[in-house]
Amino acid sequence: MFRNRKEIFSIRKTMLGVGSILLGVMLTTQIASAEEASGGVISTSPTSLVRTAPAVTDSTIPTTSTALATSGTATPSGTRTLAASTTPSVTGTLISSPIRYVSDPSQVVGYRQVQIQGVDGKLITTQTGALDANGNPVITVQRIEPTETVIILGTKPTTTVTSTTPATTVYSIDVTKPVGTDLVIPAVDGSTSTTTTYKIQTETTAPTSPAVYSEAYKWIDQPFYHLDATQALPSDRIAVDSLFVPMPTLLADFNRSESTVREYAQYAENYVYDYITVTNPDGSTTRTRVIRPVTSEMLDPTNAELRTRLDLSDDNIFYSRLLQASKEDLWNTSAQDYGLELVPENLATSSDDFLRYHNSHIINDALYADIKADYQRAQLAYKQLTALGTLTSDQEADMDLMTRQFDSLTRRYNNYRDSIKIDVDYSHTAMPADQRQDFEARLQSLPLEIQRVIANLVIYDGEIPGMGATTLGLASSVDQSISLKYVSNNTELLATVLHEMTHIIDFKSGLYMERSDRNTDNTLDTVMAFSDTTEFLDVYHTYFDRPDVWSYYRDNSEEAFAEGLSQYIMHRLYGRPYDTFVANPFTGDAYMPGNGVGYSPFAASEYYFANLYHRLFDYPRTARVVPYLVTSAVTAPVKGQVVYGAMPVETTVSRPYKTVYAGDVTLAYDPTGLSDVVEAGVNGSETTRTTYTLDNNHQLVATESVVSSSLAKDRVITKGIKPVVSDKQITMTVIYQEVKDHALGDWQVKVVDAGQNGLMRQTTTYSIDPVTGLITSSTREVLVAEMRPMIVQYQVGTPQVSHIAYQVQYVDDPNLPLGTRVPLNPGREGSSTVNVASFRFVQDGPNSRFESIVYDSPVVVAAQDQVITVGSHLTVVAPETTMDKKEVQQPTVQMVAIKAPALNKVNQISSKASLPIAGDDSHFLMTVMSSALLIGIGLTIKKKEFI
Repeated sequence: MFRNRKEIFSIRKTMLGVGSILLGVMLTTQIASAEEASGGVISTSPTSLVRTAPAVTDSTIPTTSTALATSGTATPSGTRTLAASTTPSVTGTLISSPIRYVSDPSQVVGYRQVQIQGVDGKLITTQTGALDANGNPVITVQRIEPTETVIILGTKPTTTVTSTTPATTVYSIDVTKPVGTDLVIPAVDGSTSTTTTYKIQTETTAPTSPAVYSEAYKWIDQPFYHLDATQALPSDRIAVDSLFVPMPTLLADFNRSESTVREYAQYAENYVYDYITVTNPDGSTTRTRVIRPVTSEMLDPTNAELRTRLDLSDDNIFYSRLLQASKEDLWNTSAQDYGLELVPENLATSSDDFLRYHNSHIINDALYADIKADYQRAQLAYKQLTALGTLTSDQEADMDLMTRQFDSLTRRYNNYRDSIKIDVDYSHTAMPADQRQDFEARLQSLPLEIQRVIANLVIYDGEIPGMGATTLGLASSVDQSISLKYVSNNTELLATVLHEMTHIIDFKSGLYMERSDRNTDNTLDTVMAFSDTTEFLDVYHTYFDRPDVWSYYRDNSEEAFAEGLSQYIMHRLYGRPYDTFVANPFTGDAYMPGNGVGYSPFAASEYYFANLYHRLFDYPRTARVVPYLVTSAVTAPVKGQVVYGAMPVETTVSRPYKTVYAGDVTLAYDPTGLSDVVEAGVNGSETTRTTYTLDNNHQLVATESVVSSSLAKDRVITKGIKPVVSDKQITMTVIYQEVKDHALGDWQVKVVDAGQNGLMRQTTTYSIDPVTGLITSSTREVLVAEMRPMIVQYQVGTPQVSHIAYQVQYVDDPNLPLGTRVPLNPGREGSSTVNVASFRFVQDGPNSRFESIVYDSPVVVAAQDQVITVGSHLTVVAPETTMDKKEVQQPTVQMVAIKAPALNKVNQISSKASLPIAGDDSHFLMTVMSSALLIGIGLTIKKKEFI
């Protein structure tokens, strides 16, 4: 029996300046359950969709039906059935070939090869034109299965070496192996490399809304997560960097309309007033107040200003609100209550329902990052409330629910990203291991599109908690989980899974409130879209709403829908016969005989569920190869090894004596060789060992050492090579130097260095070639005493010059004032010069001398007298006073010319005189005195006379 639990909870949306407003928001949690009937008694849960399996019996047992609860005034709508048609018709629907993509890591990315080209199938629906016993049209369906297309896609990993570590080579020697037998193991450098592996990522071709792929989110303006390329599981790759972001600055076009799945999924909001600047048509601006939402990611605990504006300064109130906000976001996302916002309901067609269903599978990366961040914010709030000691039992229960929802959303996200896995929780059952293995194998045999719908299963022994012992299965729209009661028959267990999965499919198609009682259950309640479509309700009223159908399916369209698809899948995939029912006239209900006898609404409506299956699961998928894992690998360098063979080698060599020649400097040279001294020679031998070592360049180096030796004795021939010595005298030379700086007197000759003779010593030596005995001589001269020349200096006599003084004449000038003197002629001295006419210098070493000195006659230059005029004019000036004049007699001055002597008489000097000999000091003194006497004789001194 279908029941609703309407959970009404308040979401406080605080608006500054407006006050607190409580908005009652109805979120309907649908819980579908499958029950088994015992003895025909049906037990129903007030919070479940009940699938009952009528007892297999041949007897009739009266039962009492439980009254149906009504949540609103029901307006009965008459039972509608399919219009009876007797005109046969055939409708064919193409079933595209399913595509299986196979990864080939040996082929580069971009490689694509169709390995197997499949063939499309067909769904043939036939309107037979016949009517069944109740007058309903008989419609059959035939499914011609498509064959699979297999496409190979290249996914070859790419590796980039980011750095290298040079390997070293160890060099050594092996003395047990001969030289040349080397062992070489090459060195291999280490490296650090980054490897990118690729993954095939598929996408459905079913109709979907663009909004579910969009990662746009208008409420924030900065990223808060990144993709961790080192993680394999898609959900682990989403790494949240920051739980909170600042409130962005509002733009002029701010509005609160929503258009993407992230914006629709975000539910919990506070509101505050803010302002935007709007530019008017005339160019002016207006500051306009707007109401802006404060989303969960903006509730930063460290934003004291925002907390104050929202009246959330108290930590308990703040973290309680943060926990509640996370709950609301996760609830809305997990239950996919935003489905009708993306695609509003349209009761005239089912296209919108299929669109919502296919949308529900898509959880893009950014949406999952929102989910993970919401859950982590809930964990933060839970931790803080626990630390504050204010955590309530309701908040504890909310956290448990959010954990289940987050786990379910994580599995759904992984399924969408092709990491498909049905999680089975065995912690509440003692199911045997072999049954578990078989059960999981059956689950994995289901088509992948069916597996994507099933997030997780929980199996309970005895009964599902809170549902009673007769409940076989329970599906929750809150976390889209399925709970199962353990039964030993895996076929029955799988059938229950498919029944509950169909409820989840029904949930995914959308939940909305009935406007009229189209399903004739006497209530106006929240219904699921697929099971409330016109197409299905026509099928339901035609084939299920009849007395020979068990009341559980007859009275509950959503259960008929779930069981119909479940039975079709079990029949098509595993050949399980459709259940049949037989009417019991005593109870007014029908039962299942268990032997195939009776009426099967599932067989009669097979054409509908075949078409439903096709529209749900038969869309082929597209694929692309994307970079997925990026791993870094460090390969250690491999040491190289070089081992040289280095076995030592011994060699014995015989050495004959040699003839050598020696010289004896005590024996005179004898070119005839008759005086040579000969010493006989003796042969010898030597044994050497060659060993090998490595040098600094890792090269093999041989080293020889003498093991034993018998030296050869040379034959020695000694020859005389006594040197021969002789001396030679070097005669002294004489150098004559004329002196002109008057260091010597005129006609003086002086020996300044007596000099000496030199001595040259000549030595003849002999050398002998020790191999051939050839003697060669060489003569060498050595200067024993160096010759020093005699140096003789001499001074040639210079011309003899004597000066003649000039006289002074005074001339009277009556025009000049008395006593004034004016020079008229400055006067100039005269001179008398006697030049050397000739001489002879005799170069005779220390006896060198001047001879034959002859002087020229004197050359006289007369002196010029000096003339000076003397003034004799007398001037008398009369005084201006009136004093008595006294006659003063001026002296009479008479100037006469006066001559002063200025010229001496020069006497003639004898042209020939006796001169000193060089080196004779007395001669030099006499020469000087004679010259002075001659000059003095020619001078006459006159006394000046004044007149």
